[in-house]
Amino acid sequence: MTDWPMTFKCNNNCISCILDRKMTSDIPDPPLKQIKKIIDSLDEEKDYFGISGGEPTLRRELSDVIKYLREKKPNIYTFMVSNGRMFAYRDYTKKFSELPLGDFMVGITLYGSTPEIHDKITMAKGSFEQTVKGIKNLLDFNIRVEVRTIISKMNYKDMENLAKFVTENFKGIERFVFVNMKITGNAYKNRDKLIIKYTDLIPYVEKATDILLNAGIKTRLYHFPLCMLDAKYIDFATGVTKELEELKFAPQCESCKLKEECPMIWKTYAFFVGTDEFKPIGDEY
Repeated sequence: MTDWPMTFKCNNNCISCILDRKMTSDIPDPPLKQIKKIIDSLDEEKDYFGISGGEPTLRRELSDVIKYLREKKPNIYTFMVSNGRMFAYRDYTKKFSELPLGDFMVGITLYGSTPEIHDKITMAKGSFEQTVKGIKNLLDFNIRVEVRTIISKMNYKDMENLAKFVTENFKGIERFVFVNMKITGNAYKNRDKLIIKYTDLIPYVEKATDILLNAGIKTRLYHFPLCMLDAKYIDFATGVTKELEELKFAPQCESCKLKEECPMIWKTYAFFVGTDEFKPIGDEY
């Protein structure tokens, strides 16, 4: 797995961002020459290329990066994380769609079903309206879209409403992903406003998952320890999606029947919340 930032600039300042926006705002963009070297080193059979930031659409040379990627690695799967706001400009989205995207998907974060919830988390007024319009424009130009949400104390009770909003407004998305928060950067600074226990948030996520699945939308649960879920949701949460050094098992996990399939626990969650919630799955599964 290779994820690489295009820029550290962002037109949001999300309260739950894993980066500290004050510390990263003045960091220069990674040199184009460096990004090309990373692309040259990719193994098309084993790797994927993740385009991240900051907000990658703010990088002027993003189109040059994509063209170079497809010239050198025409078949590699590419996933770009974005807040979607630049795609609210239809001309921008049209030009983006004309790039040699290939096996490409854009993942866009939507924090809630209303401007009040989303904009409070992004700390950018009007970002909800632009993000929603951006998703719709991407779909209009047949670009694959994953809609995702990062769950915190500020939005967990809105998950069912968010699922309904997605089913009603975004026909044709590739999938929806619920993501549990890593407590670093802005999220660390604002942890008292954000941290919510798995025990409290999971009932809302499970109900929202039912709404999405009933509408035919593929759904994934990232960073949800399997023992916290009802058995019917476990298949949507299996597998590690981040580097192992960021994750851990609780001591009681050693006896779990599904340990090898579990996405594990954020180390930051274990540090701030603890691990008493987690119960190993036994032969009853």
